[in-house]
Amino acid sequence: MQFIETALAFAITMLVLSMVVSTFVELIHRVFSMREGGLKRMLDQVFDQVLAKYIDPARVASINNLNLPAEERKAAQDYLDDVRNKFVARMTANRAPMGVTPHATPAAPPEAVKSNNMLGGLSLWNGRDLASMTAVEFMERLGSIDVGKSIEAANQVVNQANDKAIQASAAAADVVLKDIAQKFEAFGKEAGSYFEGRARLLSVIVAVVFAFAVHIDAIDLFKTFLRDPNVRAKVIDQTQAVLEQQRVSEAKVKEADKTTVDNADVEKLKKDLQAAIDDTKKKMTQLADLSVPIGWKADERDTLNPWKSVPSCSNSKDGSAYPIPSAGCAQGDKAGIAPVGFKTTGALFLSLLLGGFLIGIGGPFWYQAVMGLTNLRGLTRGAATVHAQATAEAATKAGRTQPVTPVGVFKVSNAASGP
Repeated sequence: MQFIETALAFAITMLVLSMVVSTFVELIHRVFSMREGGLKRMLDQVFDQVLAKYIDPARVASINNLNLPAEERKAAQDYLDDVRNKFVARMTANRAPMGVTPHATPAAPPEAVKSNNMLGGLSLWNGRDLASMTAVEFMERLGSIDVGKSIEAANQVVNQANDKAIQASAAAADVVLKDIAQKFEAFGKEAGSYFEGRARLLSVIVAVVFAFAVHIDAIDLFKTFLRDPNVRAKVIDQTQAVLEQQRVSEAKVKEADKTTVDNADVEKLKKDLQAAIDDTKKKMTQLADLSVPIGWKADERDTLNPWKSVPSCSNSKDGSAYPIPSAGCAQGDKAGIAPVGFKTTGALFLSLLLGGFLIGIGGPFWYQAVMGLTNLRGLTRGAATVHAQATAEAATKAGRTQPVTPVGVFKVSNAASGP
């Protein structure tokens, strides 16, 4: 039971810290327009691997024909690159951006297309470009631009070639359009897996920085919960509140993925950043109030420098030094000054790194961990209660129960004293 409760308190703490990190990760995604950039890169690949052969098969053949001069192949590649860039700009342009006007729109002719990126891609004017797109939305946009006309022409050629097969089976109709739609969905799933992995890596990086910044010592946390039942109990009492916070946080993320948020106002972004900082301070204060060992104490940062001389205890047996504990040096050891040493610094560095990695796993993982450990704790406590009741009943039948009232104690003591 003690180990289960320790693991539960640790998981709750990691869940709280994961929510803090996820807030900063979301801000990074917004500042650098990472979702919008991901959609553009996916459409780049869709154009090169799927659409180009239908739009301009002659130039695609020229690029792949090694018998042609390098200049001719390069000219064909440059032309397709330009078509691709304008295609992606128009396909990802928000047709109704909030507060800003996009330079590129699906209705704009290719020669009038301008990039929506600002400051070399570091765009705070989100809302100009889409962050996600379904297959239906992709096909609707594709059908409304000049590239779509080339696709439709290629589709008609295939339909005419398969005229007899189309009459025999409707599945043979519009195979080009169906092929493009299903390949877009496949690209979306594969790109989604890639970007999800990249987001997890970013989360781990931010979490490691956060762990070093605010001193998230994973080993010290676990030891504290293991040896201090009061701290453990206070953290476990926050279970329902923390789980509710995580559910609200996940709902906000899902809602944000479905809608285009206006981040064009830089002041709004500043307010969101300040709100994230305030929320972080609030959560850190709450954990500190629960006596959770988080945050750098006075002169504690010195332990990150192995050459730094700090107050230490000198071991009377082997002369080795160790930091002075709260209870003072052990009997026989002497207090003095000694370098922190690589052993102490290395141990702290690894523990902070471990704390960052564990936080970076993410809120969904720790949410499931808390739920599982809570259920396991309930089952264990239920089994312990049943066992205690069975033991009490057996003791009663055997006449071995101890008196619990003053009168009972008197009678037992009187009977034991003899006649």
